[in-house]
Formats: sequence, C-alpha cells, structure tokens
Amino acid sequence: MSKKEHTLKKETLLKSLEGAMGIVSTACATSGISRSSYYKWYKEDDEFRAKVDEIDNVKLDFVESQLFKNISDKKEKSIIFYLQHRGHKRGYIQKQNINLTSNEDDINKIEIEIIKSKGDSSTREKPQG
Repeated sequence: MSKKEHTLKKETLLKSLEGAMGIVSTACATSGISRSSYYKWYKEDDEFRAKVDEIDNVKLDFVESQLFKNISDKKEKSIIFYLQHRGHKRGYIQKQNINLTSNEDDINKIEIEIIKSKGDSSTREKPQG
C-alpha cells in the first residue's frame, strides 16, 4: 500500500472516529478499517495519535457540557456525581466502610511501615497503632 493510500485510510478512520464520538469499534466498522490497524497507527504514528487524542478531548468536553446541562435542569444524580468528584475540598466525599477480617476473626491491630526514599538520611519509622 502506498503512503498516499495509507494517509487516506487514516483520514477516513479519523472522520469515522469523530462521527462515532471516539468509539473505536464503531469507527472501524463504519470505515472498514480493522481495529488492529487503528491500534498500530495509534502506537506508531505521533500525528495520528495526536488527532485521536484531540477527538477524545472533544468527546470529554461534550460529556461535561451534558453533565452541566443536567445540573442546570436540577437532575439530582448529576449534582451528586459532580460533588462527589469535584467537591472534596468542601467535604463532599463518598465514604467507604471497610470490614477487615482474617479467618472470620476481626482484625484489631494494623501496623503501617513508612519507608523513606533512598535520598532521605533518616531511618525507617514504625508508627504504633
């Protein structure tokens, strides 16, 4: 295959990728180009990768705009999602309870060892807990 044909196939796939909102399998099916070709080009061709990454950024922008539209429309799930992911500094966090057991017995003591980096001349600390 000539370089011109290769370039034309890449351009075709990129147009299909835009139309498919970045969904690779859909774009490949639409353009008739294999997924293995897509991943090979993405790995080996910096210009192709940059264009694919830009399509992903546009997709993310679109999804974020839809999230904010839902928030404006007072859709509670969207509001909660946004606060859980972006409102940490204001205390909006999702709490998780972790139950630690060993052979059906509760674990009552956990020791954590803090290891300093090689460049740090201080010794290892072993906090008591």
